[in-house]
Amino acid sequence: MSLHAILAERENRWNLRQSLAARYRQAVLSLTLNIPGTNKNPDGAAEAFTRLHEFLYRAVRRQGGESSVTGSILRRGADGFCWITPVALDPLRLKAICVSVEEEHFLGRLADADVLDAQGRPVNRVHLGLPPRSCFLCDAPAARCRREGKHPPEQIGAYVNNLLNLIVHTPREEYSHV
Repeated sequence: MSLHAILAERENRWNLRQSLAARYRQAVLSLTLNIPGTNKNPDGAAEAFTRLHEFLYRAVRRQGGESSVTGSILRRGADGFCWITPVALDPLRLKAICVSVEEEHFLGRLADADVLDAQGRPVNRVHLGLPPRSCFLCDAPAARCRREGKHPPEQIGAYVNNLLNLIVHTPREEYSHV
């Protein structure tokens, strides 16, 4: 995919999230995969997204109840797979659930779970008193490493491919408990 198509998809996703926050007057959750480069749908991405989506969906419903998730939208586009849904939970509580999935699930490093409050404002890790997300390859903030070009793209790609290969080469029953 072209960078233009990816950026257009991200803008469309942002606009959709904003409209859902206004329509439902609730927090809005968005789950995507953190896949570097322009190929946002490599081998293993569909299964990794499915596993993360199912895990996060169950975690949100455990905290908020059966009716807490409404109006779910699942998409696959130039920017990869995406799940967007309004959620009847306090946005800080919802973000805490997202962070726990990002940190505890064996594929959580690939998860990018974003939350907007009912007014369409982003709720970030800093709102929970947490540091920014660390780099795939070191303990520095990911944004700093990306901005400074600290790691070769091939090294980052190899890390992501190794995670995706866990899904491609591991029978589903071996990781269905997570």
